[in-house]
Amino acid sequence: DRRPSPLATAGGEPSPVSRTEAMTETETASSRNRIERYDPATIEPHWQRRWDDLRLYATDLEDDPRPRYYLLTMYPYPSGDIHIGHWYIKTPTDALARFQRMHGRNVFLPIGFDAFGLPAENAAIKNRINPRDWTMSNIANMRRQLRQMGATFDWDAEVVTCDPEYYRWNQWFFLRFLEAGLAYRAKSPVDWCPNDGTLAREQVEGVDRRCWRCGAKVEKRDLEQWYLRVTKYADELLDFS
Repeated sequence: DRRPSPLATAGGEPSPVSRTEAMTETETASSRNRIERYDPATIEPHWQRRWDDLRLYATDLEDDPRPRYYLLTMYPYPSGDIHIGHWYIKTPTDALARFQRMHGRNVFLPIGFDAFGLPAENAAIKNRINPRDWTMSNIANMRRQLRQMGATFDWDAEVVTCDPEYYRWNQWFFLRFLEAGLAYRAKSPVDWCPNDGTLAREQVEGVDRRCWRCGAKVEKRDLEQWYLRVTKYADELLDFS
């Protein structure tokens, strides 16, 4: 854009009047009383409480006539506190939820805590505390942090996967798979740490394969474990007719 600046004179130099006006505006902005500026610590909790009172993001899955839009984000592992990595995945998901609502859809964005996993168990062992006490304490703090984030989660639909009222259905499904011959046991290699036991693949670090938690050398060990016979449905899954 080669148009002259509105602060420039015909000769291309800033005019004295414009320079004075610019300085005045700068001084006014810098000397502005802080209470007149955006104060997130005061403003955001106020409106978040208001949104909760209005149940603004509670999803009506029965009588709302708008087209439904189910949006699921990754549930955090409650082995510690919320960190920037959680924000990294949840912020774009929340933005998508807001976008779909503005386009007239009845968005269902649940939230929960994936509390049945190695990170939570290993963290409890490391801190010498009952796994349930450690996990539920972390969930309470994570819940506070996520609410502070101001995202549009439907908290009425919160799930905690270590709650018996939740995992009883995991067990029910597994028994149905077992009865149908879809669940079976077989030996296969796993990543094994001499201190922490079985590791997920992402818990093995570096070309020399070290445990992410204790640094011990990780080995491969054959263990018997459960599998689901999903290959039985391979042709059906590939059939798009």
